[in-house]
Amino acid sequence: MKRALALCMVLTTIGFGAFGLGTISGKWEGGLNILPTMALTKNTLTLNYSEYGLTFGAVLSLLGGTSDTMQLKLSGLFGPFTLAGNMYFDFDTPAYTKSDVTTKFDFAGIGLSLKVEHFTGGTALEGCSQTPEFGSLRYTLTTTLAPFTIKIVGLDCCTGTFFYNLNLVAKGLALCCGVTYDVEFNFLKTAPYFDYLTFSLNDVFEICCGISFDAAIKFTTTTKTVSITPKFAGFGEGCFTVYADIPSDAEYMPALEIYGWKISCTISDCNTIEFLTATNVTAVEKIVGNVFEGTEFEYVKMTFCGSACCGNKWNAGLAIYFNNGGGLFGISRLGFDLSLPLFDNLTVKVGFSAPATALSLGWVFTF
Repeated sequence: MKRALALCMVLTTIGFGAFGLGTISGKWEGGLNILPTMALTKNTLTLNYSEYGLTFGAVLSLLGGTSDTMQLKLSGLFGPFTLAGNMYFDFDTPAYTKSDVTTKFDFAGIGLSLKVEHFTGGTALEGCSQTPEFGSLRYTLTTTLAPFTIKIVGLDCCTGTFFYNLNLVAKGLALCCGVTYDVEFNFLKTAPYFDYLTFSLNDVFEICCGISFDAAIKFTTTTKTVSITPKFAGFGEGCFTVYADIPSDAEYMPALEIYGWKISCTISDCNTIEFLTATNVTAVEKIVGNVFEGTEFEYVKMTFCGSACCGNKWNAGLAIYFNNGGGLFGISRLGFDLSLPLFDNLTVKVGFSAPATALSLGWVFTF
């Protein structure tokens, strides 16, 4: 494997020299924990070489220990097809870990895409009943003919290729009176078979003064999520989401058990505010993922931005979490992050959280 990696690097170097007319670009990304202990968390170098519509790339991540990785990339146009491929290596062993190739073709409003992924033996792939010793393959075929998109996923767990997943999306279907709706259906070959079904109504009704509403409902095997999105022309967009289900012992309809709700508002391109309150934390986290710690049940998140150096923008985020403890206003955690362009090719990132005080520093240098 060491010889294989060395050969890849030599061929890449020879290729760059042979072309000699292309452009080289890249970036260096770093991250450093300052508190509570000093530690390097990110050290990634990306190099790209572009020539004749093709881009060759390499991404090397060096952290020491057993966390070093390498990625080789290729993308470009081949006649009417676009092609992109990646190979991933464990740089410490060294050993090949996985790879993927994606090709796309668009003609007369029809889009076709095929992605093939290979995983080495020992990789547990969702949908495979066992972990193959000699590796596994995943095929994703996507067909688009507006307003429909069909995605079919097949697997080969070293026992032959079989169907695994079907996803169907229809967007912008006309209902009446200018109202449109979207539908998404996801089906699995294995239990529970039915994954989810989502209906979304756009511009259901307009009150006045540019105020209108969207509505959506998502069904899974265990939950139902209802959301209503008010839209305010010229101000931003708000969203009110209710996490609820019909109780199994309900005798009359309609009957809903409320697990929590979320209110979010997009004021401008990167200025937002979001509130989430959970009356049943376990049920809500099954829908939105793990967002709380300990006895927390509520958070407020805000994002901000403004003009910075060289025509760029600074971006900041603030998150406040609450529980039933004895802290000020019930605050349990604070989190803050800032991304600040200092020069046209250098951006500094700062992160802070408390309690269990943590301070981090990061940077992105492009060339």
